[in-house]
Amino acid sequence: MNALSEKIQQKLQKMAEDFAASLPDRIKTVKIEAVKAKNGTRESVKNLHMYVHKLGGAAATFGFKGVTKTAKELEQILYPLLEESGKIKSQLWERIDNLVSILEQKCDHSNKQIDGKEIVKTSECNEVTIQPVKKKETEFPEKAIYLFSGNEKNFGEISEQLELFGFNCKYLPSLDKLKEFGDDERKKLVIVDSALLEKQENLEERLYSIKAESENTVNYIFLSDRDDFPLRLCAVRAGGEAYFHFPVEIGRLVDSIDKLTERVEQEPYHVLIVDDDPEQVSYHAHILQQAGMITSVATDPQHVLKVLIEAKPEIVLMDMYMPNCSGRELSAVIRQQPAFVSVPIVFLSVENNEDIKMDAIRSGGDDFLEKPIKPEHLVASISNRVERTRGMRYLMERDSLTGLLNHTNIRENLSREFLRARRTNTEFCFVMIDVDHFKNVNDTYGHLTGDNVLKTLSRLLKERLRTTDIIGRYGGEEFAVILLNTDLRNACNIMNELRESFYQMKQYADDKEFHVAFSCGIASSGDFSDVSSLNEAADKALYTAKETGRNKVVTAQPE
Repeated sequence: MNALSEKIQQKLQKMAEDFAASLPDRIKTVKIEAVKAKNGTRESVKNLHMYVHKLGGAAATFGFKGVTKTAKELEQILYPLLEESGKIKSQLWERIDNLVSILEQKCDHSNKQIDGKEIVKTSECNEVTIQPVKKKETEFPEKAIYLFSGNEKNFGEISEQLELFGFNCKYLPSLDKLKEFGDDERKKLVIVDSALLEKQENLEERLYSIKAESENTVNYIFLSDRDDFPLRLCAVRAGGEAYFHFPVEIGRLVDSIDKLTERVEQEPYHVLIVDDDPEQVSYHAHILQQAGMITSVATDPQHVLKVLIEAKPEIVLMDMYMPNCSGRELSAVIRQQPAFVSVPIVFLSVENNEDIKMDAIRSGGDDFLEKPIKPEHLVASISNRVERTRGMRYLMERDSLTGLLNHTNIRENLSREFLRARRTNTEFCFVMIDVDHFKNVNDTYGHLTGDNVLKTLSRLLKERLRTTDIIGRYGGEEFAVILLNTDLRNACNIMNELRESFYQMKQYADDKEFHVAFSCGIASSGDFSDVSSLNEAADKALYTAKETGRNKVVTAQPE
């Protein structure tokens, strides 16, 4: 487990010291509110409960266990009184008064001790540890892949096919040269000819040793003319992550390369923290930011909906008790908004009453974390919840076969980008793609092969287009692409290059090789007055390409 950075540790320790210095005033406020509550008005008891709850929560966060324990005892007495009115019974008042006195004793500044700790040093904060979210590697440098083979024919074809996807293949004359290509921590992918395992002595051990010494930044994919168990076992023992035999489906190979090099950078998680206590907000924000997350803050419940709309957080971390609006009430308000029904809400509180916790969850909460919580536990809870939510959203927004945006979402993106282009006076192109003679592919080679053709095209689009471009499966064998900040001439050049690359790709069915083409229609957003006209123009251009010979790109005429 990685420790907090020194800078963050210093900030957290400073927060703990500031909290310690503020404790006398906080407890003085509790004492004043207790005197007001003695007469038993419902509002005064509610205020006292709020102050005690906040005190207990902050003390738990910063490691003042004695203050937390006493505050919890006091809170348990006060909670049943929240629904009552009238004077507090003398027996209860004596217990309340006694607990307030204990709080004062635990915060005696005369000997600079709080909870038995020096105010100037809160050791608990020095011991805080955290498991940061591991960020995925940024794009593989030059999309480089190393080929280690003596089979020039097969591996030469593989190299040509991978270069159609934009990969840069380099041949390794020997394994000793692998380290010379870079000793940094970026991942390196080596495609190995499995026949070498039988030709070169101790190659299995040497490959495994290089992988171990690199701390798994070197990964192997084995290619072979044979598909037998002994050779596969040797490949595994050499540290191989994947094994393919010729002829290789290039789409599956690219998919394995993507997984092993993790070339797509993951977006950081975005957390909204709702709490009226600035110290609590600051503490938890620092912990989550250290783990690579983005944090937004709302200290007033009335502003939460506005923040949800503007910041679009992926999860809400919320206190249970806030002035004028409880966490339970706020979660119910959030759940009334259709746009936020699926946003997870996690309560973070010192509350340990199981009935209250269940009531909060029934009102719209998804989870309940009890203070004090270790930073690594907080990070893990938030990360797991957001990751599951992202997974569910991915399944709802994406086409199950290709992983591209589905029809509904590509249309929504088209409408949004059209409005943005009008507002910013920019231009984009909308592209419609259709696989030529796709029915013949299905009829001749089977639907499974047809699916592989569609997946190969989707991978080509993802690999060769920019990460800012928007790609979707429009339906059946049709695809749609939004090329942002691109004029018609450049869009035509881009799609012609992709069309030529796709036709050069070797498709396989039962060891039979064949090729597939696509037709394309393009329309520019600057040539049309509304999104419907733009969509219709791209569709007509595609129809023209199909009717005039296929395997071509046609641009739409301005409106």
